[in-house]
Amino acid sequence: MIRLARTAGVRHALTHWVRLGLIPAGIATVIIVGIGYAVELRSRTVFQKELSLRTGNQLELIAARMISEINTSVISVRGLTNVITDKPGISMPTLAQHAQLTLRQNPSLMYLALAPAGIVRVAYPASQMREVLNTDLLQVEHLRAAVAAAQSTMHPMTTGPARLASGKSGFHIIVPVAGWGVVVAMVDETKLYASAGLNTPGKGLSDRPHRVKLDIAMRTAPAAGLPQQVFFGPADIFDRAPQMRSIAFMGGTWDIAGVPTDGWNQPPPELSTMRLSFAISAGLMFFVICLIGGLLSERRRSRSALKMQEDRVAALSQRLGLALEASNIGIWEIDTTDWSMMFDDRMAAFHNQPEGGMFDYRSLRPVMHPEDAERLDMGFRVAAEREVGETLFEYRVITPDDGVRYLRSVGTSHFDSRGRKKLTGLTWDITQDKELNAQLLGAKASSDAKNIELEEAKNRIEHNALHDPLTGLGNRRKLDDALQDMAEQASLHSGGIAILHIDLDRFKQINDTLGHAAGDAMLVHASRILSKNVRATDLIARIGGDEFVVVITNVTSPQYLSELSERILVQMRQPVDYNGYSCRFGVSIGIAMEQDKGEGIDARQLLVNADIALYRAKENGRNQWQFFTEMLQAEIVTTKRIADEILGGIEGDQFVPYYQPQIEAGTLNLVGLEVLIRWNHPREGVLPPARFLKIAEDLNVMAALDRIMLEKALADRARWLKMGLQVPKISVNVSAKRLSDSGLMASLDGLSFQPGEIAFELLESIFLDDHDEVVTRNIADIKAMGIDVELDDFGSGHSSIISLLKIKPRRLKIDRQLILPVLHSTNERALVRAIIEIGNSLGIDTVAEGIETIEHAEMLTVMGCHVLQGYAFSRPITAADFAALATREGWRMAS
Repeated sequence: MIRLARTAGVRHALTHWVRLGLIPAGIATVIIVGIGYAVELRSRTVFQKELSLRTGNQLELIAARMISEINTSVISVRGLTNVITDKPGISMPTLAQHAQLTLRQNPSLMYLALAPAGIVRVAYPASQMREVLNTDLLQVEHLRAAVAAAQSTMHPMTTGPARLASGKSGFHIIVPVAGWGVVVAMVDETKLYASAGLNTPGKGLSDRPHRVKLDIAMRTAPAAGLPQQVFFGPADIFDRAPQMRSIAFMGGTWDIAGVPTDGWNQPPPELSTMRLSFAISAGLMFFVICLIGGLLSERRRSRSALKMQEDRVAALSQRLGLALEASNIGIWEIDTTDWSMMFDDRMAAFHNQPEGGMFDYRSLRPVMHPEDAERLDMGFRVAAEREVGETLFEYRVITPDDGVRYLRSVGTSHFDSRGRKKLTGLTWDITQDKELNAQLLGAKASSDAKNIELEEAKNRIEHNALHDPLTGLGNRRKLDDALQDMAEQASLHSGGIAILHIDLDRFKQINDTLGHAAGDAMLVHASRILSKNVRATDLIARIGGDEFVVVITNVTSPQYLSELSERILVQMRQPVDYNGYSCRFGVSIGIAMEQDKGEGIDARQLLVNADIALYRAKENGRNQWQFFTEMLQAEIVTTKRIADEILGGIEGDQFVPYYQPQIEAGTLNLVGLEVLIRWNHPREGVLPPARFLKIAEDLNVMAALDRIMLEKALADRARWLKMGLQVPKISVNVSAKRLSDSGLMASLDGLSFQPGEIAFELLESIFLDDHDEVVTRNIADIKAMGIDVELDDFGSGHSSIISLLKIKPRRLKIDRQLILPVLHSTNERALVRAIIEIGNSLGIDTVAEGIETIEHAEMLTVMGCHVLQGYAFSRPITAADFAALATREGWRMAS
């Protein structure tokens, strides 16, 4: 029965809880469901936009690849037609050799046919194309319209696809030759689609997990004399609301269409998970709110029951208090006629009597404290003489153990029924109160003493918190607390305020050589000099290891600040003796001053301005003072703007490589290209390195720029190879930051090159530090990968024969400052010849930079220099300009 009752109680409580929380739980569930529905709609919209965008991007990629492949093939064929145009009398066997070479250089071409006057006379591969010899192209049905259009417009035409007897299919490229005929080539359809990233028709770029699986179709665009046809994928794709792109190339235009394989209305992939999450959230919210509602109801019932219990406890406590109080209070009465006394048992116990009863007042005197007996007698007599009224007595009783009991009595006089005057009252023991009061007084005295100590300790802590423990000057917190107040005071009195930001020069060397104790002694010495030279109203603070700030108020003249700074500089330069060592150090001072112009003084900005001026003083060579000026501020703002633009330029791919050819002396063969960075600025155009490299070094982005130049140079080299341009070597600059990066070798993994095809140009100052193990290891690993090491700007001021023996670079690049005067200066000529001989003796090739004229080139060739580079051959040019220049055979390509 008990178990059944408990079960019923639990069931009732749960039902009550659920009922109370049902409405808010339902509301919360509806809200969550509504939110989930809204989120689902939003997710579908976002997914549709993303699907459309990704589809368009994939079509753009396919179009770009196909245009590149078709144009490459057209250019290859046009190279052959240029031979015919340039040499009208060329023989057919010679022309056949050129055709065979063109076919080998472009693997995408399946065959080539040379058709003077439209009649095929030569076709390659010869073994597969015998049947087309002597064929009139205007009589071939699928070529007739394209050949006629090409001859009438004198522009290349593309048609197809067409299928050969071998089963292969491809696209015909017809290139007309004025007054001669046409050249026909066929591009392999399978290779064209593969190069564009297409798989089987209708599938598109579906082999990548992050790309949309597409159904793709392509057709020729309408053109005069040429029918429109779908040659890739199902034709119905053009009727399924596809994304469309045009592929325009020499002689033709194709339309490419793509739709997602699963359709445009496919749900987002995460929809099921999202619905499940919202369903679980709604269920949990419903349960939690129901549970909370029940708990709140139970809490209210518990609080009500607790209040009733507290009331009962209060009543019991009141009665108990009265009982305890009554049990500790004695009752007494005195008859003033004969001074007889009546005590109850408590009173008897208070006065060391065995039990209560009648006593003679005089019999109690022996137990009274001698100092209180007379006073108590007088009190009773005064009370007896008073008609009515209340009287309070406090006195002491000697206990049997010679202790003291403190008693307090309160009584009132009255007359009984027989007219006798009596005193009746109550007495209670206050011994504990007296002892506690004595303890409290002692504690109060002790607390007062401790409060005094705490106040002193607080003052010491505040002083320590605001002052430097070594020098006794204010610290950064003291400066922060006082700076704004001093600026406001200066504004109130229409005065000026100035800040001197002081940094000790060569302080680190003293610390490193003589130890921190010597450094501390120098800091104390510097603080004394500052304290001696400033006024008592000024503030001196040590805000860093070797940095001080002086805040000067009521200053109106820069002359005063200049003289003060000069005195500090002179006194700081004086040698200081430390344990027999003469220590010298200087200071750099940045000065910022501001007068109140009615708008208040921004103390924080003034401190920043002083720091900027200090930075400039250090840049200018240290051991000097520098005032903050608006021009200095403008330089800082300009530097900040350029720094922001550099970061944006890296993100926006604005940095591009320029190339300057390197020519072999004597043969004038191209032996390499030096990669030079340029900034394609969106507003200012192409900027040289001098405009941004220094700021880029301060931003610590030189390693990123080096990496970008290397990757772009390799990509350009690959494009040149497709064009038939063989570049033996590219030389890329490597900054000190990147060379000292422990992750350099990891960033070079995956590069495709042969040994000797890449060279890293290092400034000679990079590797002069024998202690940098990372640089030394990276140089060794670079050489092990097959990357040549070249020493740039050799002879510019850091030359080291020992370093040459240690690093063993592949080439030395002689600085242009030594090359320019060699035609007229025998000293420079002898120095350059000596460098070349040093390189020859060490097996190191020499490269002469700055070859401005042919006379320079001839002179350096006679002197034995191996490679020449300069404006005499070419200025730094873009990749496209280099391809055009090399195609015109401006110089011979090295084999």
